[in-house]
Amino acid sequence: MIVTHEMLVSFNARKPELERFCELYPDGLDVSGLWGSPEKRKETWERLLADKYLRRHVGRAIGIGLLPSRIVGDFAKADLAEANLCYANLREIDLREANLRDAILREADLRRANLSETDLRGVDLRGADLYVTDLHGADLRWADLRGADLYVADLSETDLSEAYLCEADLRWADLRDADLRGANLSGADLRWANLSDADLRGANISGADLSCANLREADLRDATMSEDQREYAIKQSAIC
Repeated sequence: MIVTHEMLVSFNARKPELERFCELYPDGLDVSGLWGSPEKRKETWERLLADKYLRRHVGRAIGIGLLPSRIVGDFAKADLAEANLCYANLREIDLREANLRDAILREADLRRANLSETDLRGVDLRGADLYVTDLHGADLRWADLRGADLYVADLSETDLSEAYLCEADLRWADLRDADLRGANLSGADLRWANLSDADLRGANISGADLSCANLREADLRDATMSEDQREYAIKQSAIC
């Protein structure tokens, strides 16, 4: 399939986008490989996401049905900064040590993906599915994870300072040694989560469900929490 100016017009693309697309791809953009063999799909996705202009529009193209949602390829250590991958199916994909700074991954499917040591600063992961995802050592400063599913996710040694985790599902998540300073965890589900040795100084955990959570040696000084939460934390040998 060749993506053309006429095709984008039919999908109500905005005028500045149309002009830029025609300037870069006057003969259209060949994406036929996305419906080819596994090797062709991999090669085409890697080519599209290596392009700084194209990767900013992938999410919209998926959302309107222009591109398939399933993304495949080798993206370990890849530069995907500012990519728009909303609604993308990235299950089990390898994104180790990739640069996804300021990327948009709203409602993306990242189940069982490998995002260890990945740069996710300022990323938009609202409503994303991160079930059993490996985020060990990732940099998630200022990330927006509101309403994200992080059930059983590995967030150990992750930097989540100033991140938004309101209403996130963090049941059974591994948050050992995580940096959560100034993070907003209000209304989050932290049942059975392991927060031992985590730094929660100045974090907001009001309304969060801490039932059976492990808070051993967690630092909760200056955190916003209820008296019941404080009592529970003290019983768990947390620093308050």
